[in-house]
Amino acid sequence: MNKKTYNILGFIIGGAVIVGGRYIGLSLLERIVAFILIGGLFEIIYRKTKRQH
Repeated sequence: MNKKTYNILGFIIGGAVIVGGRYIGLSLLERIVAFILIGGLFEIIYRKTKRQH
């Protein structure tokens, strides 16, 4: 996965967290925290898969 693909996936995942959080009734602060957590997990997974190749 190159940097452009990583950025696009990060943006899509972040948008899904924000929109999905609003849909299930989370407050803005809760959605921001969820975005940080999911973004951090995505970063960890990306770095682990990048090292294996």
